[in-house]
Amino acid sequence: MAENYKKENLVEETQNLFNDYSNNREKWAIQAQEDREFRLGQQWTKEQARVLRERGQAPIVVNRLHPAVEMAKALLTANRPQFRVSPREDSDNKLAQLMNALLAYMWEISDGVTVLRNVVDDYYTCGMGVMMVYQDPMRDNAKGDVVIKDIDPLD
Repeated sequence: MAENYKKENLVEETQNLFNDYSNNREKWAIQAQEDREFRLGQQWTKEQARVLRERGQAPIVVNRLHPAVEMAKALLTANRPQFRVSPREDSDNKLAQLMNALLAYMWEISDGVTVLRNVVDDYYTCGMGVMMVYQDPMRDNAKGDVVIKDIDPLD
């Protein structure tokens, strides 16, 4: 009886956590989309733009956010960032060199700098940037490769 009660509590707690996450995620997604639109120049509401036009003023946007995000992307990707592995002891040197070569290959075939730029852009605009590493079985003439990809944080 006590075990059944614990399972019911666990199920209820899990459902509550899921619902809390879903509600907060939905609020975040709405704000992230508004932030994207703001960064792209939609900085006046329809009502504000209407009022300005009635006054004979153009709803001009001086976008200071877009250049700031572009500057951050340029600074973070200027020196060709890369993954590096360091050996823990002398016997790990060859393995570390092998792993560095594999990581460099993955970065190169995935156009890692562009992926990183997109992730940084999403981070500065939406508050979250996502990079995914996955195995693509159709790459390299269907031999397969491990590649890196940026994911839209709203997905």
